[in-house]
Amino acid sequence: MIFYFSGTGNSKHIAEKVSKETGDSLVFMSKSRLKEDITYEIGEQESIGFVFPVYWYTLPTMVERFIKHLRLSGYRGQYVYAIASYGFSAGGIMDRLKNMLEEKQLKLDAAFGVKMVDNYVVGYDIVSREKQISLLKNAEAEIENVLSLIVKKEHIQKINKGSLAFVSPLTGYAYRRTDHTKKFFVTETCNGCRQCERNCPCNTIEMVDGKPVWKEDCTFCLSCLHGCRQKAVQYGRFTEKRERYQYRQQA
Repeated sequence: MIFYFSGTGNSKHIAEKVSKETGDSLVFMSKSRLKEDITYEIGEQESIGFVFPVYWYTLPTMVERFIKHLRLSGYRGQYVYAIASYGFSAGGIMDRLKNMLEEKQLKLDAAFGVKMVDNYVVGYDIVSREKQISLLKNAEAEIENVLSLIVKKEHIQKINKGSLAFVSPLTGYAYRRTDHTKKFFVTETCNGCRQCERNCPCNTIEMVDGKPVWKEDCTFCLSCLHGCRQKAVQYGRFTEKRERYQYRQQA
């Protein structure tokens, strides 16, 4: 079974490739899924995977919440692995995941990282289309390598923590404490299509008078911003002039 979270499609692509190779089913970590209050049955030969992006060198809050509420039946020491997609480096994200899984009596056997297109347009511009193509082609090679290790159930850590991994506790604390909803707004190009509301994994967005309003409990995945076809969703002063990104399979 593969539990995954994705805002712009990078981690979703990885999870789908792993699922296709292993035959393991996919579960999207979302607030709606939490409300279903499910106990997941794990087969004797089934592996358990977690796939997610890196936010501020830590786990997305939606992923943390899902893991805290995760209930498994049939776990008897089966192979457990995690894959993080990141832009620059992964920091100490796997250390936090390892600790959280231990609280659930799960042992993290392997940790992997895949460098993909960084799309944090709140802070900076996205790289050029040519650079994106290059990054994603390299990512495919990385994913294939990770797949080979997962299939063999290798106990290994293969992830770029980066030179600033030591700041992960600080950046993680700041990320979890920040109110991410304050600076979201829409421009006059918003046509009230409700796509942002439907796609929000945390059910943070609701429509008021035909326009989206961001409530509390935002994991800051930027799915709403990148997924808006009218490019109406903005955050702060700088995103209006920056490009959007969603994963696209390269030829």
